[in-house]
Amino acid sequence: MEYFDEEILEARRELERLKHTTLETGIYVGDELITFTNITLPQTKIHIYLPEQFIVMPDLVKDMKYPSKNAPDLIITSLDSMVNFGFNILSVSMEEGDTKVMSSQFQNALRNVNPSIKIKKQVNDVTTEHGNEMSWFDFKGYLIDGQNYNRMYLVKMRETVLHGIFNCPMQFKDEWGEIAEKCFMSIEEEL
Repeated sequence: MEYFDEEILEARRELERLKHTTLETGIYVGDELITFTNITLPQTKIHIYLPEQFIVMPDLVKDMKYPSKNAPDLIITSLDSMVNFGFNILSVSMEEGDTKVMSSQFQNALRNVNPSIKIKKQVNDVTTEHGNEMSWFDFKGYLIDGQNYNRMYLVKMRETVLHGIFNCPMQFKDEWGEIAEKCFMSIEEEL
């Protein structure tokens, strides 16, 4: 007589994972259920869903991991500081379609600083769930702890631009890249 305990357990795990595929229900990364909360970025009226398990990166870690003076103003990080969401508010006003232009300018600036950077994917003229124009691109980069996957987001707000970054180790880019996209798509600005 054959035992199907492993198959039954695997089927149950898969059913459980299928229940958790949104920011509202949580999303599995490996065997860990990541849950999300809607936060307001400091000194703004901008809301975004981010992992509840993440914290504001301590300044000491930020200074080591992002030694450049161009580090994001706010970095929300996993407890091991391997997965990061960063945010800057740019005090510029944009016309419709300008996120694409600004995205191109950021790409050129990155290539000027580091000619080895190769832009892998560009997405322009996307609209967030709440109607904000957004463009983003991704590239492979290097931090003090090794090679990583990066995305740079530009989101047109009413009177400013949200410059967002996301990065994680290359081996997690598929799972976390999808999560980052959902988080940035959730951006909303209070009226």
